[in-house]
Amino acid sequence: KQVYAMIQQHEEPQPGAAHTQTSATHTDPGNGPARFTNYEKHAGGSRVVSMIEEVIADSKKTEDEAIRAEEDAQGAYEIFMKDSNKGITSSTEMIMNLRSAEAKGREDMTMAKEDDKATFAELNSLHEASGDLHKSCDFMIDTFDARQAARTAEIEALGEAKAILSGMH
Repeated sequence: KQVYAMIQQHEEPQPGAAHTQTSATHTDPGNGPARFTNYEKHAGGSRVVSMIEEVIADSKKTEDEAIRAEEDAQGAYEIFMKDSNKGITSSTEMIMNLRSAEAKGREDMTMAKEDDKATFAELNSLHEASGDLHKSCDFMIDTFDARQAARTAEIEALGEAKAILSGMH
């Protein structure tokens, strides 16, 4: 770029060190180094330099856009990960709560079944007691007339015995 800047400022490069040619003759140039010639400005050089500068500017612009896009993508990824982690955490908590509720429900159901069995056993016992009382009552009702007749006969017999014993005095 410095060479092109010198060209645009119309500066001439300085020729190199002088060279003493020892192997040449007046007809044969020999194997000495080539001589420096005056540098002439190339007509298309400034267009090439401006095109290179434009390519460099475009590259810098593209690099800046890529960096911004990468930063935006990184920010979006971080937000996505935070949201995902929150979702995972809330889902895990919900699953734990549901499992806890399920376990409590199973425990309540087991207790209800045990209570149901105990209640059923008590109802069976009460039903048997009711049946026994009903049989006893039926027996009392069925034998009431016979017992009343026997008691009446007993009372009459006691009355007769009393009369007999009283008459003896």
